[in-house]
Amino acid sequence: MSRSPRQESLSDPVNSSELTITDVLTHAKPQTKQQATFQRLIRQIDEQRAQVAEWHTYSERYGQRVGSELMPLFAQLREKRIAMLHLLDTQFHQRNVIRGKQQRAKLCDIILNLAHELLLEQRDEEIVALYDKYSDPSYDDQAGIDKTISQDVIEELFGVRLDDDNADVSMEEMLAKAMRQRQEEEAKNKAGSGSRRRKSAKQAAAEEKRAAAKKEISQSVREIYRKLASSLHPDRASTDLTADEKTTLMQRVNQAYDRSDLLELLNIQLEIEQIDTNYLTNLPDERIEHYIQVLREQLAELKAELASLLMPYWKLVPYTQKIRPTHVDKAMDAEITRLEMDLRQADIDLIAFQDAKQLATFIKHYQVNDGFDEFDDGLQMLGDLLSSFSAPPPRRRKR
Repeated sequence: MSRSPRQESLSDPVNSSELTITDVLTHAKPQTKQQATFQRLIRQIDEQRAQVAEWHTYSERYGQRVGSELMPLFAQLREKRIAMLHLLDTQFHQRNVIRGKQQRAKLCDIILNLAHELLLEQRDEEIVALYDKYSDPSYDDQAGIDKTISQDVIEELFGVRLDDDNADVSMEEMLAKAMRQRQEEEAKNKAGSGSRRRKSAKQAAAEEKRAAAKKEISQSVREIYRKLASSLHPDRASTDLTADEKTTLMQRVNQAYDRSDLLELLNIQLEIEQIDTNYLTNLPDERIEHYIQVLREQLAELKAELASLLMPYWKLVPYTQKIRPTHVDKAMDAEITRLEMDLRQADIDLIAFQDAKQLATFIKHYQVNDGFDEFDDGLQMLGDLLSSFSAPPPRRRKR
């Protein structure tokens, strides 16, 4: 490998303790493909870390807004919808309010839909009893039917057979169980087929090579750890670091080593001037390859952590490719505005529907879903997750 000419040390104009590996490599032009990959991974890890930190910070603010702004509005709207449900129930049985079979059927449909939506949010035995007054089958019987249909759909899509004891299992839990079972069965089948096939000499040699490379990679990280531990030992003389500073740094080293955080270990080495610019820009190819493998694993873990942090927000901004906290804030602002409008409309309707003529006019223009009603939220979620399927999610038959 040809060596690049020695570069001027970055520690001359700036204290090295203020620099990071990313800072150093920003000024270093890669001389080989491996160096370019190494530098790219370092930058990507820094970017991912910044995003993870940003979303961790934002999640606290988001939780505060949900608790102080969204939840009170949801609670107020639920109270008004429950009041509307009782008002419609009362009007259904009043004389000279509902006239004719068609009007009664429409108002029954309105009551059942409203009760069903409220029960999906939170079970309330009083609302269950009111629902059952207008429906045959009862709410619990219908929920059992829906759950059976849901289980059949999930089993067919994932090609698994779930146990029948799912009475208290939510749709999300049933879906997760099916996914786990499918993965376990695939892993079992793969392991079984692998054990039946005798490995060729080439395959065995490749596996042995991978195992040896993994061992060398682990040794490379361990070597950095040993150098740092030796340099930061309390009994080792140092004019630059106090005992407390050594203790703090050693805690960082131990935490980084436990996480296999190569970038942090290298940053600490740079911070205490154990390595410099010349070392980083002239790493041998074999050492760079080891570092690249560690950094790739590190990047994959950060991406998985970021995906987990973003999951709660995708329902608010499902079509934003590069979701940012500002997108979530705007979506929350829009949701707050919508809830405030719904509250004002609910107040208007609660007054209006006490008048028989206004209620009759509303019922006259109300359209009952023709043939099928919307299926429960669980299957709607399943339809969203399996959006690659062209067919719409199953829908419940009209009562």
